[in-house]
Amino acid sequence: MLDYPFAYANHQISKFIDFAVFIDTPLDVALARRLVRDFGNSTITEVMSDMSNYLLHGRLAYLEALNTIRPQSDFVVDGALPVSEITRILMECVDA
Repeated sequence: MLDYPFAYANHQISKFIDFAVFIDTPLDVALARRLVRDFGNSTITEVMSDMSNYLLHGRLAYLEALNTIRPQSDFVVDGALPVSEITRILMECVDA
């Protein structure tokens, strides 16, 4: 199992991938989860700096993945679901 956001797009490793999953997470949910996960002890200056970077680069990368990676994936799961439900669904895919 490989946690890699580019799935089949990287031709050097795509031949080793048997099944690609795309977790289709709305941008607001992804951003909120990231803030909670990564910035709990950060200063407002650090958060604001990261939000500026998100607006300049991160958001575009998310949108590009929707257009290029999601269509090539073998399975798409709703990333707005609770993380525990996403985990359950993915474990069912692995067990199948």
